Amino acid sequence: MPRFDREGFNPDKRIRNDERDRSVPEEENYYGASTPDLSAFSQRSERPRDNRGEMAPPQRSQRQQASGFRPEVTRDVGEEQRRRNVRSAERQQKARNKKQAARAKRKAVIAAAIAVILLIPILMVTSVFGKINYDEHKKNEFIAASELKHSAGVKNVLLLGVDARADEDSETSRADTMMLISVDTKHKCIKMTSFLRDTWVYLPAKDGEQRLNAASTYGGYAGVVDTIEYNFGVDIDGYVVADFQMFEVLVDSIGGVQVEVTEEEANEVTNHPDRYGDVVLEAGNRLLTGEQALAYCRIRKIDTDFNRTQRQRTVMTSILSEAKKGGVFTLYKMANASAKYIETDLSKAQLATIAAAALPCLKGDMPQEKVPFEGTWEYANKGGASVIAINVDKNKEMLIDYIYNQDGKTNTEE
Repeated sequence: MPRFDREGFNPDKRIRNDERDRSVPEEENYYGASTPDLSAFSQRSERPRDNRGEMAPPQRSQRQQASGFRPEVTRDVGEEQRRRNVRSAERQQKARNKKQAARAKRKAVIAAAIAVILLIPILMVTSVFGKINYDEHKKNEFIAASELKHSAGVKNVLLLGVDARADEDSETSRADTMMLISVDTKHKCIKMTSFLRDTWVYLPAKDGEQRLNAASTYGGYAGVVDTIEYNFGVDIDGYVVADFQMFEVLVDSIGGVQVEVTEEEANEVTNHPDRYGDVVLEAGNRLLTGEQALAYCRIRKIDTDFNRTQRQRTVMTSILSEAKKGGVFTLYKMANASAKYIETDLSKAQLATIAAAALPCLKGDMPQEKVPFEGTWEYANKGGASVIAINVDKNKEMLIDYIYNQDGKTNTEE
């Protein structure tokens, strides 16, 4: 066969292959007989069953046993899925536990920060309150509490400014400034009411009539409170007394106050160093130092006491405006600087309550009024002295209405 020779055909290899045993094993020779013996096949098909009626695993042939054949193990799919679900649930629970631990740690840190933040104002308040001088509160013996107008939504504090000399008894010093500060939480505002010192009223401690600013001479600072309550029927929670040095320190602690100074006011202060302590004022919209602001508030020769109290309220409004802009820490700086110059018959708890009520009210209006009200007074001569005679009942009615009923937005200074 030339073609196979050309292609490299090896007849010896065929001969070697012919030497292989190609006989069929007896047990697998299904077709050796004329009639096939299917018993072995039947035995393979009809496998024995177990006690549950299910087929037993097939028997391996000798060839399979010899070759190390291992049948595929049938797995319980439901059991495997359950295990996977358990492992997945365990992983998820671990993840949740980790997140919860992280959240708990964050909450602990936040709680600690909040505690510090809350502690700061407590320490601030404690520091300020520790510097204030406290007087014993004296009950008004001249009028019953039931006869005074009272409201849970209003706190009244009488601010007294005195020019106490070193050789004088402070409580006998006549009040140079008398201003009722009303914290009105109902209308969310702080109202200021000046009482003119020359107002002719009945002094219960003296049991006679006299100028209002003489009340401290007969009954001390509590005597001024008693007199205003007796004549005007408003409940006053307590007094706060401040001398002129405190006023200067307070203004300087906020960097000064912005005030519109007239030419006449500037000349009065600048040209009378004996009255105002060598203070120089310039006309215009000026940022006044504590010393300049005090001199401005004390101006009295160029006009009336009505104008003088208006200047005092102007400066007080400017101070409150600065406090409003500055926030809590500005208030603390103001209070801390002036605390040692303050004297009061209010307790620490009362001061804290009033301060807490005043904070949201700082955002509101700051209406102003004066006693006597317009149209309720006239100048009079008492014992050779010029005083202000008033209609007491009319002023009482108007003051109560202003403090407890009005929102203050329609009140304007004449």
